[in-house]
Amino acid sequence: MPLKDLTRDSVLQAVAEFDRLGRDQFLSKYGFGTAKSYYIVVNGKQYDSKAIAGVAHGYARPDLGPLAFSDFSGGQAQVQRPLDRLGFEVFADNPAELRKERNPNWTRDELILALDYYLQHPGESHDDSSPGVTSLSQQINALAQLLGHGTSETLRNANGVSMKLLNFRAHDPEYTLRGQVGLQRGNRLEKELWDRFAHDQADLKRIADSIKQRIDAPDEDLREALFGPEEPEIAEAEEGRLVTRLHRFRERNRLLVKRKKESYAKKQGRLCCEACDFDFGAKYGQRGEGFIECHHTKPVSSLTIGEKTKVSDLVLLCANCHRMVHAKAPWLTVAALKALLVR
Repeated sequence: MPLKDLTRDSVLQAVAEFDRLGRDQFLSKYGFGTAKSYYIVVNGKQYDSKAIAGVAHGYARPDLGPLAFSDFSGGQAQVQRPLDRLGFEVFADNPAELRKERNPNWTRDELILALDYYLQHPGESHDDSSPGVTSLSQQINALAQLLGHGTSETLRNANGVSMKLLNFRAHDPEYTLRGQVGLQRGNRLEKELWDRFAHDQADLKRIADSIKQRIDAPDEDLREALFGPEEPEIAEAEEGRLVTRLHRFRERNRLLVKRKKESYAKKQGRLCCEACDFDFGAKYGQRGEGFIECHHTKPVSSLTIGEKTKVSDLVLLCANCHRMVHAKAPWLTVAALKALLVR
């Protein structure tokens, strides 16, 4: 379902068209019926949420056009979450209806915090009434809010966090070798994280601490990064969505990119990809002069709050090489990318 392409501006454009045409003509034009329970609220006025989201998709992706009513196969959460992420209020005639929606799947970031807690508290019962689990629940809930997961009363509550911790027992040899098993309703990502970090708890703690710092004191860069559109061609970093978004935001900083280009051109006499040596100017003439992308080489999770990206943290990459760095997790280092090109 391509609602990840929605932007705040595209939703407001759909709302403006709704106001111009009137409700009946707007719904008729795009083949939607009236909303039964759920509305998006803009400037105190209610709008049919699925119709607005469908039309907004046409504004965000004119190449694909608006979505039809038949494109919405899921429940209200299918529309509510993207609208929540963009900062819009979703209203229900019966507020209890909103609480009936299933909570979103756990993200990598959230599971990293849970696994870090699990490994730091071996042998703990992880009861949902324990102070540690309660505190972890509050922390993960705050992270879920940053990620735009809504405000459900059951979202990452102590009971849900307790069950998630118990899921990790299914992968824990200290537990399974005694003939015991953990909760069996886990998922592939839990096992992936266990295999990656169970024997590298120092790196797990570093990443978890970085996430916690940004929950406690989210900087403006992070707020802007989380507000931006999804990038389906960019694989999520192993540190999770917060770090992925912040990484991409910082490597597109216009002033910093300009300084990097100027510095490199002054030293090398031209702009070219530092991995494959592709030169847009040489290939495309005047149209390609000055065109190149920047890649942030330093893991954003290693930066302290308030630490700024330096020109030395960036390398110039052509679009192809840059996409290959981010195509799968874990992301490639520039050295590993060069080794692939040589091979």
